[in-house]
Amino acid sequence: MPTALPTQQGIDPAASTTPRPRVDVTPQLSDRTVAWLANHPHARRLVRSVWDTLAELERAGQYPAPIDALRRVLTYHQPTATGRCCTCRRWTGRRHRFPCIVWHQIRGELLGLFNPAKTPSG
Repeated sequence: MPTALPTQQGIDPAASTTPRPRVDVTPQLSDRTVAWLANHPHARRLVRSVWDTLAELERAGQYPAPIDALRRVLTYHQPTATGRCCTCRRWTGRRHRFPCIVWHQIRGELLGLFNPAKTPSG
């Protein structure tokens, strides 16, 4: 006998389209990261450009949930005291210098540094 999936039982279809209430806790960089960035101007410029772009998008009312998700991902990829990404090691087995590939990729996508493949006209 087929049974309904547990996620389908007791769910009001109208409730699934109701937006979730917004949580007003914005992920922030740690004090240790801010202090580390003070001594590393190249990294500070990159981090500031990403963080400022996310703030501009948020002020413009653009998709607050994905913006918060990006900030949360970026807060996981903060530098250790030695200037290495504390999260990338878990994935690759070695520590990468901060700012890691995650920061560079998000910056490139936000600022349009990576051009999409050109489609032939015709």
